[in-house]
Amino acid sequence: MSQKINLLNLTKKELGDFIVEKGMKKFYGKQIYNWIHKKYVRDINDMSNISLKDREMLLELAYIPFLNLLKYQVSKVDRTEKFLFQLEDGKSIETVLIRTKDRNTLCISSQVGCAVNCDFCATGINGFARNLELSEILNQVYTVERRLIKQNENLTNIVYMGMGEPLLNFENVIKSLEMFSDEEGINISKRKITVSTSGIIPGIEKLLERKIHVELAISLHSAIDQKRDLIMPINKTYPLIDLHTTLVAYQKQTNRRITFEYLLLNNVNMSEGDANALANFVHDFDHMVNLIPYNPVEGKPYETPAEKKIEKFLSILEGKRKVNVSIRTTKGTDIDGACGQLKRKVEKDNK
Repeated sequence: MSQKINLLNLTKKELGDFIVEKGMKKFYGKQIYNWIHKKYVRDINDMSNISLKDREMLLELAYIPFLNLLKYQVSKVDRTEKFLFQLEDGKSIETVLIRTKDRNTLCISSQVGCAVNCDFCATGINGFARNLELSEILNQVYTVERRLIKQNENLTNIVYMGMGEPLLNFENVIKSLEMFSDEEGINISKRKITVSTSGIIPGIEKLLERKIHVELAISLHSAIDQKRDLIMPINKTYPLIDLHTTLVAYQKQTNRRITFEYLLLNNVNMSEGDANALANFVHDFDHMVNLIPYNPVEGKPYETPAEKKIEKFLSILEGKRKVNVSIRTTKGTDIDGACGQLKRKVEKDNK
């Protein structure tokens, strides 16, 4: 018997073609898509407007996967929720629900592990395993949305800022983004979906070529090449001058504000020279700089800076250099909040 088809791995067109190919009514394609991507069913038997005969045939041919919840934590401080999901092959990924007054933002993963290997990050410690399938990206959102619906809530924003580098899993990330923004699906506006990248220039160029206009967040963390080389080795391949040129072209085409993420690492990237380099880099853009106090990772030498140091760095950017800047409150510090921490902890405990 041939292997069953994973329905969540099919785009809308692929699903429609599959339904017709198997001899079912063409309009079933739209109905099944609605069941999966708007009602978030996990059981084909729940598709009540599909005939029993066709449901039985579909059950023989296909399935809807689900994520196994290995570990779940809720912050007592800020209600941040962290999920450790197990995939079909036994590997695991993290997903984080960040609650604020008017938003429910889901931070999702795009890879198992990460090949970029930023020196301050927990995710890359065990290296890169593989890209997530389309269904594995979608299911992070659908699993959490199902839980929120039971609480009379919904997701409002999605950020590809979890484990992995989204632009190194380009096709599946873009397919999932298109499906998240589809009016016949969960229907979250592209302006409320952000793709975070460490600066993978070929990926940004693909967005330009295909005219895919997404909200872009750049993990910058230093605007000085020598420092960025040390904490983000990817900078040796895609240095700041090339990244700057590519981002100028991106903003010219998309007219979208670019967000720059800047992790505050005590005694590493917070001098007056660092602040001026950052201001010089971003001043050509319609921009927002998010300063993020470091969330310590076991085994890493980096520390969270004191409040006074953060205030001084902020005052240079905001006061002297007129940078559009905000401090992002660190979330989930009491629940292994930094990306990759919970996964590492669970794997360590299981050894």
